[in-house]
Amino acid sequence: MKAFVEGLVLLGGFLAVAAFCYYAVSKLGDFLDQNQADRDAAYDQWEEQGDLNIAAASPWAMQAGSQVLKDMKREHPNLHCTLSMGEEPELLHALGAGDVDIVILYSKAERNKAVRQREVMLPAQPFINEDGVKITPIHPAMQSQFVAWNNQDRRPFILEFVQKLCGQGA
Repeated sequence: MKAFVEGLVLLGGFLAVAAFCYYAVSKLGDFLDQNQADRDAAYDQWEEQGDLNIAAASPWAMQAGSQVLKDMKREHPNLHCTLSMGEEPELLHALGAGDVDIVILYSKAERNKAVRQREVMLPAQPFINEDGVKITPIHPAMQSQFVAWNNQDRRPFILEFVQKLCGQGA
């Protein structure tokens, strides 16, 4: 009888340890599944947001563009933006090569089915650069600029940027 009780106690102890191990492994599995789902969601969200590369020929256009980007970053925190400056011919070449998504030019680009463009009136407002130097325009009037982007590129951030930039100048 004593051996039977000892066997029953050992069997009960073994079953308790087995149940605890099963519980611990299932909790670990749930944790790992949730962690993988969170990582996948963060990766997918980054992929959805993407990049927006903008180039301008004018510091005034760059100032207006950076303000629009600041507003867009508030709405889309994972949006990665790059601003560049250059001469108009190199900006158009970069747009054609796909190195930039949007260019802001002084003059209208040549007629090209691959490029869409809109005219926008942008204010030439003074601003302070990163060194604390105030940059002021000689003529603070509205300046006519042209926003151009690839006609085949239908990413929503490009169209949103163009719409907001053209809406702010009016």
